[in-house]
Amino acid sequence: MKNFKILVLVGLCLCVTGTGWVSRSEAADPHYVLKLATIAPNESIWADFLNKVKMYIESRSRGRVKVIWYMSGVQGDEPELIEKIRGKEIHGAVLTIVGLGIIHSSIEVTLLPFLLGNYDEVDLILDMLYPEFHRNFRREGFELMGFTEVGFPRFFSRKPLNSMDDIRKLRVWTWEGMEIARGALQSIGFENIVPLSLYGVKQALAEDRIDVVYSPCYAILGLQWYQYTPYMTEFTMGYTPGAIVMNRDFYHSLPRDIQYTVQQAFDFVFKPLRQLIRKEEENACRGFERRGIQLQKASPGLMEELRKRSKRIYSEYADRSYSSEIIQKVINTLEAHRSR
Repeated sequence: MKNFKILVLVGLCLCVTGTGWVSRSEAADPHYVLKLATIAPNESIWADFLNKVKMYIESRSRGRVKVIWYMSGVQGDEPELIEKIRGKEIHGAVLTIVGLGIIHSSIEVTLLPFLLGNYDEVDLILDMLYPEFHRNFRREGFELMGFTEVGFPRFFSRKPLNSMDDIRKLRVWTWEGMEIARGALQSIGFENIVPLSLYGVKQALAEDRIDVVYSPCYAILGLQWYQYTPYMTEFTMGYTPGAIVMNRDFYHSLPRDIQYTVQQAFDFVFKPLRQLIRKEEENACRGFERRGIQLQKASPGLMEELRKRSKRIYSEYADRSYSSEIIQKVINTLEAHRSR
């Protein structure tokens, strides 16, 4: 249970930052200091993984690199982090789709409702698009180091979402400033959309200002929004990635062997973390059912209507958030994959 609560915080908003390196001459025992930060609490499963990054880098660099972690959220939110990275006040972050979309909106293609249906499709598409995302981010001054995981959001609500009439009437939260998320909700029929920061949602639920939230189960558990939402949908909508980014110039100013070590640390430590989060998501969803939260299985007619409506946004945001080429490439790849 403790692990569930911890996973959400960094699954949604985990921040990893490097605030500079210092080199000395070879004769004076040269070293590089990387200062890294996260909002994850000091005693958490995420802290364990971050300390593994520290140990890996320090060990593989044979003591030439010292890694310092600042836990429990001593840095700002994602827009602030991005500005700090651009200004070289800090040099990296692990971001959700909110921050990633600020850097380059092409990655927002993954948010499209009902586009990606399972983790196999997620892995297929992210692997396929990684080189393009990498180029896009590099042009913006960022180095895309790899993906982490947030997952498939589902709807949690005060009242059942059994019909289009329910969807139209209920007030749904969305990420403040996330235009494509708002557009996705509108595309499937929500009319009463309330934009809020992540940390304003629980109070809004408690004050009966919103009826519906959306997030993966483990995130809902950790944020304790489930206390106000006795219903959850079986269907999910869109996929939310996380990713590790660093300041491009800072990363390439490091010696090649240290660049390689840092990249390996993220690859070797965070890839298993993605699988852990997926497992915890499954456990959290089952746990909600045991708690008495009612799982809503939409009728075939409602699902057909939602999927039909959602496709409107695919073309609406083409060449606005992502290119027409990207969305068509994703659709073609998924069709070929599903026909096998």
